[in-house]
Amino acid sequence: MSRFLILVNPSSHGGRSARRLPQLKRLLPEGEFVVLENIEEARRKAREAEGFESIVACGGDGTVNAIAGGVLENPDPSLKFGVLYTGTSPDFCREHGIPLDPARAVETLRTGEVREIPVLAANGVPFLCSMNLGMGAAVSASANALRPRLGDFAGTLWPVVRETLRSRRYDIAAGDEMLCGIIHALVTRMPRIAGGMRLALPPLAEDEYALWMVRNVSRAGALALIWKLFRGKSCGEFRILRGRTEFSSAAPVAVEYDGDPHGALPVAVDFHPRRLRLIAPPQGEN
Repeated sequence: MSRFLILVNPSSHGGRSARRLPQLKRLLPEGEFVVLENIEEARRKAREAEGFESIVACGGDGTVNAIAGGVLENPDPSLKFGVLYTGTSPDFCREHGIPLDPARAVETLRTGEVREIPVLAANGVPFLCSMNLGMGAAVSASANALRPRLGDFAGTLWPVVRETLRSRRYDIAAGDEMLCGIIHALVTRMPRIAGGMRLALPPLAEDEYALWMVRNVSRAGALALIWKLFRGKSCGEFRILRGRTEFSSAAPVAVEYDGDPHGALPVAVDFHPRRLRLIAPPQGEN
């Protein structure tokens, strides 16, 4: 059995994956590298892969998410998932302590431990970080264009401020509860959002996830919340959810997860039936 299949998105972060490819091949000669043509191919290749111990995503958030989804759909339940990150906002890697430096990331693939992590899914499609409702899709589209030039922090901050000042409001049903006047809402199991922003996320059981929202505040109040998010301070409202939750709205509300737009409400969120077998540094080395 071959050890690593590395699926490479050559266009991530303005071509960073393509530029790093010769270095990565030198660092990981036992790996089989496949350069992808598009994001749909990433998921398919991971889903259909045979004869490998681990599938490794080399790219940004969209690539990582698509390949992780393919691994979860692969018939081999022992298949492991690794990351060589070349994107612009490495929240998933930071959350799990996966190094961004290529040499250290390769060493993690070789010597790291396997963590079986619960994964949420939107309409059956897994997402590793957070699903945003409303302004998140507009923020993501702008941030994806700006981060390669401005960096993670500034490239995220400006789109967030701009969309906050537009002060759009949404009424969203979450299961049986109607939530009115929402400026922004997201569904997640991890505190990191994007660009260094962090939620003061309460402790979650293995079968729980959180809905976080900001609603019924002024523009000035919303801008103040942004500063709190960059400091990881408590703000907004939480709902702790279990099992399947249907999100819907009478008016169009965009849906975004893991850095890319994914249509509009309605959407159903639940845990994926399989856990992701993530290769990460041993506990205590994060």
